[in-house]
Amino acid sequence: MKITEQLVEDVSFYLMTKACIELPDDVTCALQRALAAETDPIAVSQLHSILQNAEIAKRRQKPICQDTGIPMFYVNYGMNCMAQGDLRAAITRGTARASDRVPMRHNVVHPLTLENRRNNTGWGVPVIYWDVIPDSDVLELTAVPKGFGAEMRSAHSIVYTSENIKDAVRRCVMDMVEDSMGEPCPPVIIGVGVGGLTDSVMNVAKRSMFRSPVGTRNPDPMVAAMEEELLSEINALNLGPMGLGGNSYALAVNIDVVASHASTVAIGVSLQCWCSRYSTARIHGDGRVEFLTHPKEAST
Repeated sequence: MKITEQLVEDVSFYLMTKACIELPDDVTCALQRALAAETDPIAVSQLHSILQNAEIAKRRQKPICQDTGIPMFYVNYGMNCMAQGDLRAAITRGTARASDRVPMRHNVVHPLTLENRRNNTGWGVPVIYWDVIPDSDVLELTAVPKGFGAEMRSAHSIVYTSENIKDAVRRCVMDMVEDSMGEPCPPVIIGVGVGGLTDSVMNVAKRSMFRSPVGTRNPDPMVAAMEEELLSEINALNLGPMGLGGNSYALAVNIDVVASHASTVAIGVSLQCWCSRYSTARIHGDGRVEFLTHPKEAST
């Protein structure tokens, strides 16, 4: 059985709808751990409010945050995947349906004319990042409504390889945190890309934020140690939730490394607010759908 265009549309609709309304379990658990470890009374109050907000949104089936962001998808396309039709068009239609169903705020406009189609699509949106997976017949989709309070705090730097790269990464991240304060709605997840090109490093940083479950370390021990050290140093700043004080400004620091030019290293930093919304599903070659973050009865 082929993976049909209609199936991809229906799955995209479900994923974007759920991502806007219900936090994934791993994010909720990370916030609960932060609350259990927090000692500052204002920070405790903020985290209680955050978790209560998430619970009310799920119970009432309303958006977790008024900024439902720019719709974005990560698509892992198995090389043996028998998918038919225009997958981009299918994902776009699913997004438009979710925009009406949630409902999502009409954020997507033409950057020059400010024209608004009022369905959160158009002019290259939803943003879709494609990756081809060898020896797989699975189509995996992750929907992300990317809010801009955190997105606008993304940063990019290039340093020479003659520098201490670990120290340069530390400076980039710490400067970003100290400049951002409460604007990205902490507790944040911080994604860091090291290496690659000026454009690709930001994608590496952004993708790393969705490492699951929250707190999973990079398999490279050297990189994992950098993640631990940075997380500890950031939370020791006592910026806390919403920048109002406390020891839980960041839930995780995720660093991913790719090859670099011999002369310079690109460093990208991307932030995700406490409302780290995403939803993932796998469509198998036989048409079976496996909903990973927001389960429902499997469909064919």
